[in-house]
Amino acid sequence: MSLGILRSVSILESLNDQELETLERILQVVHVRAGERILEEGTEVTALYIVCDGVVHVRRLAQKREMLLGRLGVGGFFGEINLFDPGVATASIYAMKAVTLAVIDYGIMREFMSNNPAAGYKIVSAMMTEMARRLRQTSSRLVNTVYWSSNEAMGGNQAS
Repeated sequence: MSLGILRSVSILESLNDQELETLERILQVVHVRAGERILEEGTEVTALYIVCDGVVHVRRLAQKREMLLGRLGVGGFFGEINLFDPGVATASIYAMKAVTLAVIDYGIMREFMSNNPAAGYKIVSAMMTEMARRLRQTSSRLVNTVYWSSNEAMGGNQAS
């Protein structure tokens, strides 16, 4: 695994070389074929995933249809929510091309952060920043969806 790829991950970019090398040694590299589902919405998640090569789609069921929530490329990550709040996947993740992932089990990640508190703080702080950004983005989409749905229900843009 390239330290350059890890350095491109927003939650890891502030780690120094030694911290990054220590983390790199405990990551597992996983290759996924195009079209494969990596995670299924509603199933248990036990690891953090980092996209090292390729593109994944994040999809969620809405009225029996999967809706595209986003795309993650190199440097993107998923599975972070359950590191803090154990539960099930909030979305399904699919490999759109052949994908290479760096995967780290939550227990191993927690141990790394406990043994390396400065690195752990940097990672958690960056994760919270990214999760807040994603929450704002989702909130904005929700407001726009509700607005347009309400507007259509009332007959659209009719002149008064």
